[in-house]
Amino acid sequence: MTRRGKGRFGGRGHWRGRGRGRGGYGRTSSESVDPEVPGSQGAETEGTEEGGQEEQGEMEGTVLKEGDVGITEYISSTPGFRAIIKLRYSDFIVNEIDEEGKLVKLTNLDVDPTLIQAMEEKEGEEGEDDSGLEGVLSPEQKEMLDDFNANPDGNRTIDICSPDDKDTRTKLHKVVKELYKNLESDSFFENETKFIRITAKGKGNRAAGHFNRQRPEWPTGCGNYCRFVLYKENMDTIEAIYKLSKFFHINKNMFQFAGTKDKRAFTSQDVTVYRVKAERLASANRHLYQIRLGNFRYVDRPLKLGQLSGNRFTIVLREVTGSEEVINTALESLKTHGFINYFGMQRFGTTSIPTYTVGKELLRGNFKEAGELILQPRAGEKEYLTQCRKSWWKDKNCMQMLSALPRKYNIERALLEGLIKYGENNYANAFQMIHRNTRMLYIHGYQSYIWNCVVSRRLKEFGLKPVVGDLVYKGDLKDLATKDENQPSGANGNTEDSSNSSRLTPAVVTEETLSQYTIQDVLLPLPGFDVLYPENKVGMWYTELLAADGLTVEGLKNPNKQYALTGRYRRLIVLPNDLKWQLYMYSDYTKQLTQSDLDLIQEKPEPTSDPDGNTKALKIELSLPQSCYATMALREILKIDTSSAYQITLNPSIKPDQSATAEVVTETQNQQQTSDT
Repeated sequence: MTRRGKGRFGGRGHWRGRGRGRGGYGRTSSESVDPEVPGSQGAETEGTEEGGQEEQGEMEGTVLKEGDVGITEYISSTPGFRAIIKLRYSDFIVNEIDEEGKLVKLTNLDVDPTLIQAMEEKEGEEGEDDSGLEGVLSPEQKEMLDDFNANPDGNRTIDICSPDDKDTRTKLHKVVKELYKNLESDSFFENETKFIRITAKGKGNRAAGHFNRQRPEWPTGCGNYCRFVLYKENMDTIEAIYKLSKFFHINKNMFQFAGTKDKRAFTSQDVTVYRVKAERLASANRHLYQIRLGNFRYVDRPLKLGQLSGNRFTIVLREVTGSEEVINTALESLKTHGFINYFGMQRFGTTSIPTYTVGKELLRGNFKEAGELILQPRAGEKEYLTQCRKSWWKDKNCMQMLSALPRKYNIERALLEGLIKYGENNYANAFQMIHRNTRMLYIHGYQSYIWNCVVSRRLKEFGLKPVVGDLVYKGDLKDLATKDENQPSGANGNTEDSSNSSRLTPAVVTEETLSQYTIQDVLLPLPGFDVLYPENKVGMWYTELLAADGLTVEGLKNPNKQYALTGRYRRLIVLPNDLKWQLYMYSDYTKQLTQSDLDLIQEKPEPTSDPDGNTKALKIELSLPQSCYATMALREILKIDTSSAYQITLNPSIKPDQSATAEVVTETQNQQQTSDT
């Protein structure tokens, strides 16, 4: 039987300290990489603020609570205990698990000498092996190219009539690439005749109807991408990539990764970069703060979003109040029965208007309402921001608000720039100024809200067992992936390769097959027009919830493909893999109780328990599939609110305040104390 939560309140903590691994509670937890949400996975990127209020122009004091986003149930009835999550960002370590199931760890900061040697050998072979290229150029052509290569003039071009044979054309391009280092070639048509144009490198022009971009020199036969481990501290993946692109003076789109990782954490993940040598990448280790690169190798293909199996988490809970018996019982239950695979609170934002309300208006085509929700005043902000928003709400002066708004509020700024460009009432076009990934954050937030609500009702009515009509699947959910036009791109702009011409579908439980499945096989779809729905009452609940918001399943096939939702499948219950835990005693809250990859490289001693310590900590290690929220696993064992608003009240370093968040948290604590008695 599932156990119900109390729909406790949430919000954002505002206190932060200084120094490595220090600072107050800022985020509730992490999620195993979710490629749908940029900077998700508890990794919201800076400036992804959203929200508003219910009454126009008025400040709304209520903060988001778990019950508002459908999070109400527990699997077990075991008692929970209180603890602080992420008192220090060193209390949260995330290691990516790659697509082959291998743990991604930073183990070496240096470039393997054999890698350098192999690259040099490839470069040495470039000018030596001309076999197969003889006879491609006539003596006259060779003489002209020799002269052009020796004196590369940006205003000069040489046009050669393109051979009819494809192999010969390929060899001609190869001759230019390998024998003439200062030149480059491209094909074009003129009067229905195909030519090959030779230009000085970087001086290609549009006269041929094609623009040549200068490409980095790279030896033939060496993988075009350098794959490395990115280790970062207290910054999200997007911020780290931005720092690397600035340091190396290259476009951020040259980098690719499988998913974003948490900001308030120590994290390690694989990244690929196009045609940048390992030695150059390693030079960043001497200059960049809180970033380290290592484990370099050359590969043929870039990483794509979603190209991972999951994440390994090492989490320290501090100020633990439970007895050892209570803690062990709760964790044994998590190990055996798992947790409800809810989308965590960070999926829905942290203000009084969650992301899903903006997403609902976008799906309904109400762009003006969606835009106003983003720009309206909201509680909990600094006074100058509140006045900035109120001034806009009163006068709708976009230019004035844009000039007053700090640059980190990139969503609001992009929307305002769109309104200035397209007209103050043209919200539909103005939304195009917001990065596509961010726009989809709102849409997918609505999907997540519906999914959470259906899950809670499913568990309340049918419990922890399959029923006839449920959708089930025992294999890898990637085999069920639909081709989703709304898959977001990363810094590289690539989308997840989810095309699957032989797509499998879940099975529907019948009376005859009921005994073959457990609750861990049950799936529920995220709403969309291209997924199956349960063939029982659960399927009807989707229709009811969508109808209450003025939507239909068929309507999710939006004529505007940017806002169309195909849907996908998600497991109802998740079992953590390789779950381990250990209790520590300590007195100094700054004492580090984890070992990061960098700590291991630097051979720092393993943390130990202080026998004279007066405070208890719990270290938990577990692996989760991608798109699973570690917060929801912690929620199952703690039986307390995972929101930052509640967590900051457990931190003795934080002084009480009179904000709306503090008032709501006080009310929540009073309710909990009443229920405990």
